[in-house]
Amino acid sequence: MSNELVVTPTATPRPRPEADGPVAPVLTDHAFFMRTGKRRTWQGLTVADRDAIPALRPTAGAVLAGQTVVDTFTAYRTADGPIAVFRPDSHLKRLNNGARRLALPQVDFDRVWTAVRALVELDREWIPAGPGGALRLRAVLAADGTGLTPGPADACLFYVLASVADPAAAGRPVRAMTLDGYVRAWPGGTGDVNDAGSLAASVVPGEVAANYGYDHVLWLDGPQGRFVQQIGSLNAFFVIDGVLTTPALDRTVLPGVTRDSVVKLARDAGTRVVERPVELAEVLKGIADGTVTECFATGGGAGIAPVTSLGHRGEEHRFAAGETGPVTARFQGLLDGVHRGETVDRFGWMRRLTEVAPVHA
Repeated sequence: MSNELVVTPTATPRPRPEADGPVAPVLTDHAFFMRTGKRRTWQGLTVADRDAIPALRPTAGAVLAGQTVVDTFTAYRTADGPIAVFRPDSHLKRLNNGARRLALPQVDFDRVWTAVRALVELDREWIPAGPGGALRLRAVLAADGTGLTPGPADACLFYVLASVADPAAAGRPVRAMTLDGYVRAWPGGTGDVNDAGSLAASVVPGEVAANYGYDHVLWLDGPQGRFVQQIGSLNAFFVIDGVLTTPALDRTVLPGVTRDSVVKLARDAGTRVVERPVELAEVLKGIADGTVTECFATGGGAGIAPVTSLGHRGEEHRFAAGETGPVTARFQGLLDGVHRGETVDRFGWMRRLTEVAPVHA
């Protein structure tokens, strides 16, 4: 089986969303996929109709042992017209870190980038017109196999799906609440990995929070329930005594690419950033006495989302900054400017489809 990329445009194009209508999450026509062969080498690199993605066996490690890692990155239509992908090398590096934790083979960035370029070129007309129009690219690394006992995965499937991004989803204000009896991540677990088990375990708590009118669970640490970990699948930032503060990456917190981008943008702009354990009691007290003025959450799809309030044991704690505070708005503008190509990309984060030079994650 060849390891050269084969591109086959679909013979049955699907209708695209109306230009002026609401944009719901909808898959585009094409996908990229490949499988491992002998010695964990990737073969059968293909961009084709999304329905051509091979099926996993009933005995697949992804099915029986949850050996699946996912990541999502984004292709944007920039202000001057070209399409660019935001930090794809960082996303693939994070996926590969998760692969190590779950005994999955590594994915080669240069091959994936070549395929993603071909995929987005085929489906570029799906990207909404105007700066900021985007496609979400969901990468999935899943163990296949014929055994019934969990172990290192030699047979694997990797694929990338593209979907039209909802422009209204990015930056939308959210609310979060704590939940007793549910824990997202424990020390030594997989809290720093986007794995299938962690994603599945968050579904029921998310539904509970939604029943109370909240958008996300405010996750606290497992042993004590004292320290803030995340806001749903998003990273949390607080403005405490004027200092931008975010929970430290202690392997129970997902190392978000947008989180890292905000930290770098802030330090580059001369804003003090502190990464440390953040106690919930400190946050709630600070909201009451005015020392904690803002909170926002960051993620690939959400961008920078203002957090307007936190719910804890039946009480609502509202931030004084209201819907979008000045610090939140500042970083929303900085990051959106990079995505749209309207501000200088000082860190070289936006990879245009015309770029073929290798970038090693």
